[in-house]
Amino acid sequence: MNEQLRMGLVGLCSPIESGGQRYKELLESASAAMRDAGIDVVVAERCVWGPADALKVCCQFKEAGIKSVAIMDITWVMDSLKYIFIQELKLPSVFWAVPYPETFSIGCVQNFGSVLKNFGVHFEYVYGLAHDKELINKVKNVARAGEIIEKVRSMRLALVGSRQTWRVAGPQDMSIEEWEFSKTVGPTILHFEMEEIIDAAQEICDEEAKMTLEKLSDRTGVVKCSEDNMVWMAKMYMATKAMIQNAGLVAIAAECYPNYGGMMNQAASWLADEGIIVDTEGDIAHAVVQYILNLASEGGACALGEIGAFNDTEDYLTVCHEGSSAASLADSMDKVVSNPAGNKASFIGFPLKAMNKVTFCDMQGSAGSYQMMIATGSTLPVSCQEWVEAGEKLVVKLRTDGVKASQVVDQMIENGLHHHVIIKEGDYTELLKMVCGYMGIQKVILK
Repeated sequence: MNEQLRMGLVGLCSPIESGGQRYKELLESASAAMRDAGIDVVVAERCVWGPADALKVCCQFKEAGIKSVAIMDITWVMDSLKYIFIQELKLPSVFWAVPYPETFSIGCVQNFGSVLKNFGVHFEYVYGLAHDKELINKVKNVARAGEIIEKVRSMRLALVGSRQTWRVAGPQDMSIEEWEFSKTVGPTILHFEMEEIIDAAQEICDEEAKMTLEKLSDRTGVVKCSEDNMVWMAKMYMATKAMIQNAGLVAIAAECYPNYGGMMNQAASWLADEGIIVDTEGDIAHAVVQYILNLASEGGACALGEIGAFNDTEDYLTVCHEGSSAASLADSMDKVVSNPAGNKASFIGFPLKAMNKVTFCDMQGSAGSYQMMIATGSTLPVSCQEWVEAGEKLVVKLRTDGVKASQVVDQMIENGLHHHVIIKEGDYTELLKMVCGYMGIQKVILK
C-alpha cells in the first residue's frame, strides 16, 4: 500500500485524575514517531477533558478523512468519554496505555475493552511510550487495516455470468448470498454477462489486437496456441479492461467452468501483473481476499489454486489450478506456457517459483458469518517432470510453517473451508488478523 495512512491521534484526560500534565509531551512524541513510521497523523486540535471536547475532535477527524484512530488514555477516564469516539467515528481503533502506575492507564484500557468485547466490537491496544518500535509498528498496522477496510467497503466488483430471473422468496436476479456478503464485507457487486465482453471483443479489429498482443509479449511466455487463438485472447483482454475502466472496477469474478473454460484465463494472467484481479471461477470471496492481500503488500500478484495432493514424507501440499495467475510468479518467462483450451480459449501453466515466505488464505461462510484461514509457509522448487505430471497447469509445492501437510487438509475440512486458496509472497499475518477482527470475520489459524 503506497499511499499515506491517515490516522487520528487523540489524548484523553480527566481533571480529577493524575497524569494530565504529561499531555503535551506524550502527544508530541507519539505524533513524531508515527510520522516517522509513515503514518499521516491528524493530531487532535485539543486535549479531551470532557464530552464537548470529544465531539469537537470527532468533527475535526471526520473533516480530515481519517480511516483509523489512536486513543491515548493519559489518565483514567470514564467509559462514556471513549464511547463518543467509538460511536461517532465507527473506525478501527487502537487504545494506547501509558506506563505510569498512578494513572491506571492500562487498567482503563482493560475496563473499556471489556465493554467492547461484550458488544462484539473489535479493538487493539498498545502499552508503552513512542520510542518503542514494536508499539509504533502495531499502531501502523492498525492504520493500514483502516485503509484496507475502507477500500474493501467501497470496492466495486463485477460478477460476470448469467443468473436467470427466478427466486424462491428473495431477489429476482441476485442471490441472498450476494446481499449478505455485500452487507457484511462491503463490496458493491455489479452484474455483467460474458456475452457483453465477447460482443465487445468481436468489435475490435485484428490489427489493433495484434498490436496489443505485441505489447504484452514480455509477459506472455511460450505460446502453444494458434495465432488466431492468441489474437482472440488479446481482444478479450482489451474488452475486459475497457469494462473495468468504464465501471470503475477493482476486481472481477468471472464464470468459467463448465461453459466458458479458459475464456478469461489469459486476460486474467495479463491483468494480474497490472494489479487488476480477475478470478476465473466466479469466486467473489477469493477475489476480495486477493484485493486485501494486494492492498497489504508493496506489489506483486496473488496465485489462485486448490489442493490437488499432499505428501507427508516430504511435507508439502501440491496446489494446482487450470491456470490464470500472473506470469511474474514464475522463475522465468520460458517456464510460462499458454496452452490451448479449445479454439478460442487458453490456460496459463507454469511451476510457481520458490519463495521463502508466503501467506496463504481461504475464505468461506454464509448469512453474514464468514471465516478466513490465515497461514504462512514457503513454496518449494517444482521440477519440470513434476509440472508435466500435474498437467502442465499452475503447480505449487507449498510447505506450511509448523503444520504437517495432512494436518493442513484435516483442519481445512474440519473448519469447513473452501477448496480455493490464495497465495501471496510475504508475511501479512498480523495485518490480516486485524482486518478480520475489525470486519467481524472469524480467524482460522492452523495449529
